[in-house]
Amino acid sequence: MAVEKPEKEQWKQLVEAALRIRQMAPWEWMTETDIFGVRDPASGDIGFVSTMGYLGEHLGISLYLGIPALAAMMDLHFLPPRTLQEYPEKLVEIPQLQVSFEDRNILGDWDRKLLRNLGVKVRGRQAWPFFQSFRPGFMPWRPETDEIRVLTTAPEQLEDVAPRVLIDRSLLAFDGTGRCLVRAQGKNNEWEDLNETIPPPGPQQFLLQFDAADLDRLHRVPRGSDILEVDFFMFPGAIGKRTERPRTAYVFLALHQQTNTMLCVEVLHVKDTLEEMWGRLAGILLAQLASMGMRPAEIHVKNPLLLYLLPHLFEKLGTRVVEKKSLKQMKKAKRHMERFLL
Repeated sequence: MAVEKPEKEQWKQLVEAALRIRQMAPWEWMTETDIFGVRDPASGDIGFVSTMGYLGEHLGISLYLGIPALAAMMDLHFLPPRTLQEYPEKLVEIPQLQVSFEDRNILGDWDRKLLRNLGVKVRGRQAWPFFQSFRPGFMPWRPETDEIRVLTTAPEQLEDVAPRVLIDRSLLAFDGTGRCLVRAQGKNNEWEDLNETIPPPGPQQFLLQFDAADLDRLHRVPRGSDILEVDFFMFPGAIGKRTERPRTAYVFLALHQQTNTMLCVEVLHVKDTLEEMWGRLAGILLAQLASMGMRPAEIHVKNPLLLYLLPHLFEKLGTRVVEKKSLKQMKKAKRHMERFLL
């Protein structure tokens, strides 16, 4: 693996900062919600540093890129653990840069070669630094050149903040007004503490994409007793070349509950934004039902995203969208699909 000299110096700075944090082990007294901001000197954007590993299971640091990313991370804490297990995309869709400390076998060839080329020797469990970049619509990937510098600020500033938090936990306490500690470069490029107000993120904007003719056609169809099970989930695999950042694919699947018949299966990926892709889902199902002349009584879902999206359109047809803890037919279909694909 050839690494250009300027980039090699950036990697060296990042790896050295990460190893210092591994030795410091701030997760022994800091939790994921002990958050502080770091203002990028180049762009002025604020990333939010979160320390993982308080329970000793997954040691690392995440830099959440922007206020919406921070809010999405906080929202994860309100989801049942089973939801995250079934829909892991809710984690990988959050824009972030991450360094974690893993066993050697977790790292890929590229990652081990990087450390070897930098002359870094590591031994032991949860000791190997592993660097990842998370972007919506893509699988986790190694940080690119412009991301290396940004990620480096996280362990470097945590190295300053963590010992002070050990002495005074109120340093990172939110005061109820949205104010937060932010580390930023001041005069003479010296890093300093700022106390800044972090506004709440605006609401996510969804533009539902559907053919009004499909809606009109189903309005003329009597509502039946049909019940559908509908789910939307990350495809168990990645799309793309091994040398490129792999794309994430998603499956939108609808089953007829009474007959266990597959009514709709669509594989999608992010073209522009997640919101644009999500906005297509209701229209895809509507078009399929219109072509079949089926106006169902109920649509059963368990994905919180579908519970939010589908009622906007299907309640116009008198079709109830019902949240269920379990979708029995869907569970069997997904298990069969995973066996077939993997």
